[in-house]
Amino acid sequence: MKNIIFISAILLFSCNSRKEAKLENAIKETTISGEKYFEYDEIEYYQNEIKEDQIGELYDNQKKSLKDSLKIEVILGETPKSISDTNFIDDLKSFGYTKSNIKSKKIEKINEFFSVKNHSESYITACIYVYRDILIFKRKSKVIGIAKICFSCNSKIIVGTKSITEKFGINGDYELLKEILRGK
Repeated sequence: MKNIIFISAILLFSCNSRKEAKLENAIKETTISGEKYFEYDEIEYYQNEIKEDQIGELYDNQKKSLKDSLKIEVILGETPKSISDTNFIDDLKSFGYTKSNIKSKKIEKINEFFSVKNHSESYITACIYVYRDILIFKRKSKVIGIAKICFSCNSKIIVGTKSITEKFGINGDYELLKEILRGK
């Protein structure tokens, strides 16, 4: 009886590992190097100059109102969690963000960053993410993608794409993108 249970467990685990390998291969096949995250015709760029010493104030105010709670989620948290979560965009200016539209000559350069790249390694940073830069990708005036970026920590939240974004920004891309966006 013990042998049957042991053999069953081995078969069960070997089937699961095959399924995981098939899933990994399917993911690799569906994301092609160079494939753009979004097909868009417009980018709205929001930037916030919040200082490090103001972050404590965000935490202190988060329970005062729904708007303060949303503000901390946008600047420090994971909002938006999906592409359907776009209600916060109307509040960005009141949260201290300034809006500008990306000129068409910069869009070609930005495409290079927001496309699938093959890298041999990826990394995760450990710091307090402060998302001072937000890109809203639009197609025919409809929001199709959102990218929140923390240039201090080299971190991002990207929603609206089916592409794998975990290796976004590798090889110094964060610094180059920052220069393009901020014109420095």
